[in-house]
Amino acid sequence: METSDWIAIGAGLIALLALGASIAALWKTHFAKFSTVLTVGQCSFRIYPIKSEGEEWYIPSLDVPISFTNEGAQVGKVEDARIRVTFPEIPIPGHYEMFYAKWIVDGRKITRHRFDWIKKAVNQDWMPFVLLPKETKTKHIVFEPGRWDEPIIQNKMQCELEVRLVGKDSWDKIVTWTHGLQPDVWSELVEVGTSFCCHPDSLHSERDYVNPSDLHKYTGTKDEIPKGGFKSAPSYMNYPEEESKE
Repeated sequence: METSDWIAIGAGLIALLALGASIAALWKTHFAKFSTVLTVGQCSFRIYPIKSEGEEWYIPSLDVPISFTNEGAQVGKVEDARIRVTFPEIPIPGHYEMFYAKWIVDGRKITRHRFDWIKKAVNQDWMPFVLLPKETKTKHIVFEPGRWDEPIIQNKMQCELEVRLVGKDSWDKIVTWTHGLQPDVWSELVEVGTSFCCHPDSLHSERDYVNPSDLHKYTGTKDEIPKGGFKSAPSYMNYPEEESKE
């Protein structure tokens, strides 16, 4: 083949590649279907002991900050969100308890005083919401089931976030957290009002905090550490005094 033929073939291939890239870019910016990416934070767990007219029960509550991003080029809608709670150590196949999205809140205002923070922290009841193309919305969501009439004591309480998008009958599984409900943890939750937080399970194997594990054994000192911090005399402004006017 002549050199000119090879040049023509090369030019044709470049043109085809450019056309393919243009079509891909056009698809991504104008025709790509609604597609979500979720980013989640820590899952906080509280249990509120309730008493009314001689009757007592508990309200378990999970709250999580979640960012929803629409990667597609078409408008979409998040229909619902829930957390599927299971207890891996009990011998009941297929068991679960659903904690459905209940409120959108200011997570900084949630405290052990349930009825107070409901007035101050709740921005709105949960409802489906729309995501425009390339849009991100961040929501701090409270998830709750019905009430618990008896204490629940388990070594593991597995919490799996599920989301249902418009046009889909199935729920997408997003991420899992694992809380503990040992007797002392239950007491701390119910009697003290403490909140327990945990990172997604996927982070536990990825995070590396100290290497070697006894690193701090070698970073200290046997010398006495002085008390009271730095020793220094106070400083004053040294302006010359103004002469008094007669």
